[in-house]
Amino acid sequence: MPESAANSRGECLWLAGKCAALLVLATALGFAANALRPVATRLPWIGDWEHHVENLAFRQGVPVAFLATVRERVNDPAAAIFDARTPEQYAAGHLPGARNVPVAEADRRLGDFAAWLKPTTSILTYCGGADCDDALELAVKLRGYGFDNVTLYPGGYAEWTEYEGAVHAGDAP
Repeated sequence: MPESAANSRGECLWLAGKCAALLVLATALGFAANALRPVATRLPWIGDWEHHVENLAFRQGVPVAFLATVRERVNDPAAAIFDARTPEQYAAGHLPGARNVPVAEADRRLGDFAAWLKPTTSILTYCGGADCDDALELAVKLRGYGFDNVTLYPGGYAEWTEYEGAVHAGDAP
């Protein structure tokens, strides 16, 4: 075998080895990152993603927001934040500036906000956490009412508190 072919073959094997090592390292880091995440936000290794709230939101055309975006929205006075949990859960603690709009009471509660709520208002909905779909139901209902800038926070109150977001208690936003 000519020397150049041997060098070329050696370079290919060296490159394949480096790629395999990189793949092993990336996999190990992925496992470690998931293990270090708070329990409420860990990705399951095996699961029924068909009914996962982000997947349901995607299928219904509702965009999702994650923690960094939600932190910005909490500080935006022009944004509306709606907590879809029960009044008791809301009073026990909610995101700063959030207003309580349980899905079953959405028609009545939204009328209370008609003076400042416009079809273009940036609206964020959330509920208890990733296993709660009330916020998605509220987001779909709001879109049906003509609000086109509605976003779902799938991590909800559970993720917010787990990452030490500020919490307000009581009936006031």
